[in-house]
Amino acid sequence: MSYSTKVYREVGGDALVIVAGGKIVIGGVTFAVDDDGQMVLTGLPTTDPGVAGALYSNSGVLTVSAG
Repeated sequence: MSYSTKVYREVGGDALVIVAGGKIVIGGVTFAVDDDGQMVLTGLPTTDPGVAGALYSNSGVLTVSAG
């Protein structure tokens, strides 16, 4: 299947689909899909934000804050 749009909503669906080369930016965090189909996150904080459920990069390890 070939797509001209790299980020789209399926017809009748409630999911946002990101194909290779596509990205979405939420706040300062970029969620991208590389050419191999792997998700890449950039712009995450590197220290615990102290907000329960918030994501951050703890020395390269994706971590969920306990708050």
